[in-house]
Order: sequence, then structure tokens, then C-alpha cells
Amino acid sequence: MAIVKAPVPVDEPQRLAALRETAILDTPPESEFDDIAVLASEICGTPMALVSLVDADRQWFKAKVGIDVPETSRDVSMCAHAVADRGLLEIDDTAVDARFAQSPIVTDQGIRFYAGAPLLMQDGHAIGTVCVMDRQPRELTGDQRRALRSLARHAAAHLELRRYAARVLDAADRLRELDRLKDSFLASVSHELRTPLSLIRGYLEVLLDDDADPDTARRFLAVMSRNADRLLRLIDDLLLVARLHEDGLKLDSTTADLSELAYQAAVASKPLAEHKGITVVDHTGAPILIAGDPQRLSQAFSHLMFNAVKFTPEGGRIAVATGGEDEPTLTIMDTGVGIPQADLPFLFDRFHRSSTADVLATQGSGVGLTIVKAIIDAHHGTITIESEPDEGTTVRVTLPRGTPCA
Repeated sequence: MAIVKAPVPVDEPQRLAALRETAILDTPPESEFDDIAVLASEICGTPMALVSLVDADRQWFKAKVGIDVPETSRDVSMCAHAVADRGLLEIDDTAVDARFAQSPIVTDQGIRFYAGAPLLMQDGHAIGTVCVMDRQPRELTGDQRRALRSLARHAAAHLELRRYAARVLDAADRLRELDRLKDSFLASVSHELRTPLSLIRGYLEVLLDDDADPDTARRFLAVMSRNADRLLRLIDDLLLVARLHEDGLKLDSTTADLSELAYQAAVASKPLAEHKGITVVDHTGAPILIAGDPQRLSQAFSHLMFNAVKFTPEGGRIAVATGGEDEPTLTIMDTGVGIPQADLPFLFDRFHRSSTADVLATQGSGVGLTIVKAIIDAHHGTITIESEPDEGTTVRVTLPRGTPCA
């Protein structure tokens, strides 16, 4: 006769998540739980008692009386059956119970009696038990069963408090991180606003104070115009990020040509790239029809090209390519400074600036990639970024295929 494993509860993922949230596994003994195990043993008149937590593949003992081992396999766990049943499980004689008769707990350790009450959290998930055991068959009285359930509720209340404390600490950590990001964002935006405003103001003072010739005046006005555009782009980006979390991103979808949009983004980036001595190579090729909002996609592609230029040093190369054999894809590959692996999971977070951006003191408010991700997500597309420090970065964007207009 084989050992019968406990069935996996239908709420297993949520149950395990609740257990993890208590942050109790593998912690040192604590008097609150030790007292519960002692009371269970004394009230039920058994030589053994446990406060047991049922993990993914083991049961771990937070408190124990009459038992030396810290844990056992979940496969042979009687507590796992109590967790699955979500009610008091009492086995008067394990040797005649088909589920446990061949278990090493019975055959090797001689456990003949078991009773366990589940630890039910407030959300209804059972994460363990308060249980008692004996090496001879027996039966609990009604008062003992009620007491065992009461002790289980008491232990669950302690665990709920721990889970609440862990959530509070996690929330406090997130708030501290948000404060740090906010301060960093405000400092960055302040710099981003001051720089073009200072340039515009400086050129205005020169134009107002001196009798500049027409050619010089035109050059000054061109610089002022570029910086005014820079300010408008920053303000537009900030307003868009604010709207993302209020009304979502609204699209004016139609059929567009991915290759043409990518080509235009590459052309628009060339003046800045040439100023830095960077070569932009176009491999956009034949038209590739996609379903999307051309204006929003152009905005996203421009951000990606600007990032590539910003983080590629003099003499570098940026290649822009499109393809559509499997699905419409835009690829932007640069030979820039790359991104540390630790930063990759956070690139699309609001206000996040990579450590490379901070080291290089590059301009940027930390919302560009957030906007790009929001635009691509709104189109039901995907964006991935692969990068190695000092080797470069590859960005791939996939979008839904469009249909030719009638």
C-alpha cells in the first residue's frame, strides 16, 4: 500500500503567497508560538505538539514539543491533509488509515494518533496547523477539539499580525523609494527646464543689448527655437505621463507603414547624431503595414532614437531596421555605453534613470521609456531591451499587423 499524498489545495498559489507574506519560515523560536505548542500538548494530553507551516515541498515547525526535527517532507505530512481539508483532522489510529498506514511517520516513528486544526488566515487561506500526536491510538474529547481549534485561531492571529507588519514595512520601503525618485525627478526636471530657459534668456539679452547683424540674429533665434521646442517636448511628456494614470492613453488608430515611421525617426535624429560624430544607418526597406496611431508611434520611435544617440559616444553607430516576416518588428541597435544588468528590470518605471545616465550626467527626466512602453502597450505590441555595458543596446518593438486600405 503506497503513501497517499495530500491533494494540492485549489488556492495553492495564493496560499503560498500568504505564507510568504508572514515572513515566518526559518525564523528562530518565539515564545508566543512555543506557548501555543505547550498548551496544545497539555490540554490534549499528548506527548507531542507542533505549530506547523506547510510550504511548497515541506512542512516546517515554528514551535514543537516532543519532536527534535525542524521539518519533514510535505509528501508524508499529515498536516498537509488538514490544510487541504481546511477543517480539524483527527485520526484515532493511523495504522488502520489507508492514507497513512505505510507512512514512515507511522512505520518508523510510531505515530499512531494525530489531530490538527488548520491555521486559517483572514483571506481564508490555510497555511499550516496546530497539531498534536501520540504513539498510541486515542480520541480527543469535545472540549479538547474546541481548545485545539481555539489555539489554531490564536496562532493564525499572530501570523496575521506578522503579515500586516511585513506589509507595513514593505509599504514604508516603497514610500521611501518613491520619495527618493520624486526628489531625483524634481532635481532632473528642474535642470531640464533651467538649461533651455537659461539659453533662451541669454540669447535674448544679447539680441536686446547689442546691434546684432541679421545673420547672427537668425542663428540666435534658431538656437532659441530649438530650446523652446525642447521645453515643449518636456512639458508634453510630463503631461502625457500624468494622463496615463488618469484617463489612459487614447489612440487614433489607422493603417500605417512601420518602415516609413522608423525612417522618419532615423532622419530626425541625424542632425544630433552628426553633431556627435555618430553614423545612423537605415535598413528600413519595403513598406510594412501595421495597425496603430502614427503620431504616437512616431513619438515613441523618436524617444528610442534620441536615447540611442544620447548614449552612443563619438564615432559610434546606430542601425535602424524593420522586418515583417513573422510580425512587424522595429530594431534599433547602437554601439553605445550599454546598460548595467541591474538597471534593465526598471527601465520602464516612471522617473527611473539608469546608473549610466547619472554617471554620464546626461539630460533626461526619466519618463521617456515610460512613455514608450505605454504607447507600445496601448497598441498591444511588445518592447524588449537587451544590453551589455560597453557593447551597446538593442531595442526591439513588435506591433500588430495592419491591413491595406480599400
